Amino acid sequence: MSELHLALDRLRPQLCHCGLKGECLGCKGIEMVRAQAEAVVAAASQPILIQVAQESSMKDMTTRFQAMSERLMADPDIRRSAEQMQERLMADPETRQLLEELMRRLGTPPDESS
Repeated sequence: MSELHLALDRLRPQLCHCGLKGECLGCKGIEMVRAQAEAVVAAASQPILIQVAQESSMKDMTTRFQAMSERLMADPDIRRSAEQMQERLMADPETRQLLEELMRRLGTPPDESS
């Protein structure tokens, strides 16, 4: 961007008719081109910024979810209830088939030990 600014600064005196006061069509044109170039650069970098923000948000959410899971599983009653629920779900053939299909779609091999 700095090379573009330098080129516009060198071009401005050649187009200026107002003594570089910013009042003539040449000065206003240069400023318009400068603003448009900055807008293009900002727009071009926006998807990357959004992606970085989304990734950061996902990492934060994952960290929070893991911490919550660890706190919950530290409670013996909740852990026992979760294990019982898992056993009941996996005992149902239709539920097991749906979970295996979901795992295949996610690219994770199903747990053969359950």
